[in-house]
Amino acid sequence: MNREHKQGGNETGKVAAQVPWLEWVASCIGLLLVLGVFGVIGWQLFNGATVPPVITVEVENVAPVEGGHRVLFRARNRAGEAAARVEIEGTVSTAGADPETSRVVLDYVPGHSEQQGGLFFSRDPRSGALSLRPTGFADP
Repeated sequence: MNREHKQGGNETGKVAAQVPWLEWVASCIGLLLVLGVFGVIGWQLFNGATVPPVITVEVENVAPVEGGHRVLFRARNRAGEAAARVEIEGTVSTAGADPETSRVVLDYVPGHSEQQGGLFFSRDPRSGALSLRPTGFADP
């Protein structure tokens, strides 16, 4: 009988190679990253990432500037889908005068985020009724 064949040994007489611990760590990190990506995609799928944009506008500040008044605002997209070319319209109404309207277009408002902007008026918005509203958007 050949002496190279020992109990529990391999046929070539070499010691079985063990996987280094660093390779196990790298494999675990890769697995966690892949599971994390699938988790985020699943969470977005079931938590409104496909809901069309819902834009709300809030006044942040009204201040006098050279030649009129500036109204700073914050436009919030409360839905999951992004909106492009978001049109914001502001109107100042005072008694005995025609309403003054100002418009601005925000290039892009991502889902579940906000953008800031400003409108200019010749009349003081605090002396009358100021209203801001989104008037439209496009798909990015």
